[in-house]
Amino acid sequence: MPAEVFLPATYADGVPYDTFARLRATSPVCRIPEPPVGPWPSGPGYWAVFRHADVKHVLRTAADFSSHLGATQIRDPDTPEDLEFVRAMMLNQDPPDHSRTRRIVAAAFTPRAVRALERTITDRARALVASARGETDFVDLAADLPVWTLAHIMGIPDQDRRLLYDWASRIIGYQDADYAGLSTADSTPSAPWAAPPPPGAPP
Repeated sequence: MPAEVFLPATYADGVPYDTFARLRATSPVCRIPEPPVGPWPSGPGYWAVFRHADVKHVLRTAADFSSHLGATQIRDPDTPEDLEFVRAMMLNQDPPDHSRTRRIVAAAFTPRAVRALERTITDRARALVASARGETDFVDLAADLPVWTLAHIMGIPDQDRRLLYDWASRIIGYQDADYAGLSTADSTPSAPWAAPPPPGAPP
């Protein structure tokens, strides 16, 4: 059933390659229902495209398949104000706005830059693991790495990374009360927007 693509449990043991192979062969374009999951109510469903050539066509034909019109989150924005909010994200923009934003970050993702970034991320991950003492919550330990990596790419000082974490969490989780008003950055007069490192991170 196509509904299994929507359910988080489908991915508990890894990517369901067999499921996607079957869908590519039998239902390359199909409607995916959105049954209720946990606290989330059911949704209207959405169209899914599974073959590579079709995916490329969708991504390159913004006039027919707009990311801006209704945004790209599976869960639809609840209000017009929510929609306007998420439209500021790069993923929810169409050309020429998306193209202009993409050009700004393109230099950070050349093959040479990615190779250098890979080494930097590896060193950071090793430092995080080495700094963990005793029993550690892996979520707390791992939460630092993507935020630190984004801050590194954008040239944001380490002391501001928790502010970046807050902003990203609010945008991504704007429909979740636990994240919509998240504020973990510790602002003090002596160190504006400075914050202690997350649990497990080296000083």
